[in-house]
Amino acid sequence: MSRRALTTKEPKITATSQQSRFHAETLDTSTEIDLKDVTIAIGDRELITGSRLKLKEGIRYALVGRNGTGKSTLLQCIADKLIPGIGKSLRVVLVSQVTDSARASEVLGNAGNDPSVLQHVVQGDAERTTAMSEFQSLTRAVEANSMEQTQLIVSEIRLSRLKADLEEARKIASRTSGARGKKAREDEIKAEEKVKEAELALKECNVELDILDQASKMLSEITMTLELLDSSTTESRAATILIGLGFSQTMMDSPYKSLSGGWRSRCALATALLVQSDILLLDEPSNFLDLDATLWLEHYLNAQTQTLVLTSHDQVFLNNVVDETVILREKTLRYFEGTPRAFEIDERKRHKAAVKTQGALDKKKEHIERSIQQGKASAKQTGDDNKLRMAKSRQRKLDERWGAETSAKGTRFKLNRDLAGFHLTNRAEIEIETAEPKVKISLPDPAKLRTIGDLIHFDNVTFKWPKAAKATFEGVNFTVDQGGRCAFVGANGQGKSTLAKLIMGELSPTKGTIVRHPLLKIGYFSQHSVEDLSGNVQTTALQHFLDYFEQRGEKVAESEARACLGSFGLGGKIASDTPLRVLSGGQKVSR
Repeated sequence: MSRRALTTKEPKITATSQQSRFHAETLDTSTEIDLKDVTIAIGDRELITGSRLKLKEGIRYALVGRNGTGKSTLLQCIADKLIPGIGKSLRVVLVSQVTDSARASEVLGNAGNDPSVLQHVVQGDAERTTAMSEFQSLTRAVEANSMEQTQLIVSEIRLSRLKADLEEARKIASRTSGARGKKAREDEIKAEEKVKEAELALKECNVELDILDQASKMLSEITMTLELLDSSTTESRAATILIGLGFSQTMMDSPYKSLSGGWRSRCALATALLVQSDILLLDEPSNFLDLDATLWLEHYLNAQTQTLVLTSHDQVFLNNVVDETVILREKTLRYFEGTPRAFEIDERKRHKAAVKTQGALDKKKEHIERSIQQGKASAKQTGDDNKLRMAKSRQRKLDERWGAETSAKGTRFKLNRDLAGFHLTNRAEIEIETAEPKVKISLPDPAKLRTIGDLIHFDNVTFKWPKAAKATFEGVNFTVDQGGRCAFVGANGQGKSTLAKLIMGELSPTKGTIVRHPLLKIGYFSQHSVEDLSGNVQTTALQHFLDYFEQRGEKVAESEARACLGSFGLGGKIASDTPLRVLSGGQKVSR
């Protein structure tokens, strides 16, 4: 066994898998993953134990499981190659439920860098961006008037490549331990030495005799790389993807900084679809997509050839895209050759058949037990030893050979073949899997207000953002009375969230009036809640819950808070000990 751990603030992600000297990782050529005895844990909490991780080339998988079971963590472990045995050269791209905050922060924090949305997506293809930069530098090196200039450019590129190798070596060393960790740290030391040598060579800048030939060879290799990456069509492909995801030409030309969190999530998805990968991991990609964009993404994914692992609460979208299903349940990965919908139907059929078979066996057993009792009673009355031996023989068969009459393959059960190893009986019991309980979310009815009147009333409301060319909406009139229900529907960018903020009082109308009931209390769930909670490093779900009401002048008992969180699957230590930062997207939404 070998072990790797993600070096972040506590709790750490730890992943293990079974290793052998003939493992595919030594070849590093496979685009598939097939690992045995995979175990993944966050801190002391195990999410997956002793499971097989199998991703076949070109298959589109649905990864399904309850919130908090470890789906997002599994995808993160695959993307970061934390699980020993995943090939180093395997190209894995992950789009998480939360916006690519690292890249977004880098862009927003650099005042001199103000790329458009299209440029941001194109730059997200790091391999192409690096290759293009090296191509331009090497072209200057080949065309330079002096060998010193050529040597300088080549030395800079060598140093840049060695620094990238060192960064990768450090990541691997930080995640491994034991014998593999020792080897990784040795590689890190060697990489550091090479960087120092390259820095010294760059400083001295001694011209090599064949430096021009070396520059020409490197330029030829980079040119081939760009051809393989189809770099000449990158911008057009990026634009096509962005349009499919709902971006207009004006939005593509506008600064990336101006985008909201939801549109940045679309940018992250666009970058992932643009980059060439062997395995594409999409964690809830439809969360920020409207119907048109979801339908486009569905058709796009169906036309792709790489391996895909997809999680989504949109069951129609999921069933229309995937070929097979991976079920994460009870810390185990199971596989089904079909869609999640087909799995649900198959599971219900198997459960129904198992219950029916068990019922028939119970009736048969009851009949045999009755006959045994009758035989024993008859033998006792008549003194017939043969009847007594017959009753005891039946009892032994009942004790030793009772159970399933067919094997897992559906054939007649054979004692010497279908139940190997040590068992208390010669036949297996019929397994009736306990179906996962349905999720029930109950929203308690509020107490009736002491005074009559409408809850909210919009009278000819117009709203326009200060720098916007036109109003988001104008002349809006509607009323929500006590006990009423109202839905706002429309395409992205039409102002639904703005309307909600006007109701909340976070924004004021440009024209018109908004009347709220004086005793009205409003609960608000934002579409950006997951992103907002992801920034909390130490706060737990329980503490956040208590703080939320305390800030609003309400006192909630800890027992009440725990009961409420527990009803959403956030009970026990998960609520009180686990930072919000490491909860899954589904758990954050539940909070």
